[in-house]
Amino acid sequence: MTVIGLLTIGQAPRPDIVGSMLPAKPGRLLEFGALDDLSRHEIAALEPVAGEHPLVTRLRTGEEVAVAKERVLPYLQGAADAAVRQGATLLVVLCTGTFPSLRAPVPIVYPDRLLVSTVNALLPGGTLGVLMPHPGQYETMAQKWALEGRRFVGAVASPYDAGAELARIGRELASQGADLIVLDCMGYTQAMKRTLAEASGRPTVLANRLVGRVVEELLDAAVAAEVTI
Repeated sequence: MTVIGLLTIGQAPRPDIVGSMLPAKPGRLLEFGALDDLSRHEIAALEPVAGEHPLVTRLRTGEEVAVAKERVLPYLQGAADAAVRQGATLLVVLCTGTFPSLRAPVPIVYPDRLLVSTVNALLPGGTLGVLMPHPGQYETMAQKWALEGRRFVGAVASPYDAGAELARIGRELASQGADLIVLDCMGYTQAMKRTLAEASGRPTVLANRLVGRVVEELLDAAVAAEVTI
């Protein structure tokens, strides 16, 4: 039986992401967070400073926090190790950042690789609109989505702010010529995608659901072949 270890850079569980990513909840799911065992003081100490890459995530309380990617990596590795110890046979990172140093003796699904490859295949030219959760990510996002012959336009909205003006952002991205919009954070939900897509009138890609579909495909194949991933 395939056991999926879901790894958040915040605190587990993450019903907001899991409910959007895997609405059918296939197989056995285990959730682990990089910040699970940290005190509020220790979490506050991970807040990014100048020169560090900010990642936005959520605590069990629903509170949004920003952490420095460079300093949260060891804690994410600890979450991966814990998932494997408890029987996970497949790991899924619940963040669209890059984590090249993450290691495990089982396969790891990296959302950033799936998202970038899919979007680049869908829109190799034209104008790409990108929604991101933190203004400090703008330069990195522009580099991440740079493709010869394609223009980048970006906007910022927290996935954890119920008052985010997604309809306005959708209209603005459309007015800037976006041919396709990508929600580049695992915290954005299907409801947020619908709002953005309806307001913009543009095809819209939701990171967590794309990843969920790939995981479902892997599970379908495993069941058909009677193997464990």
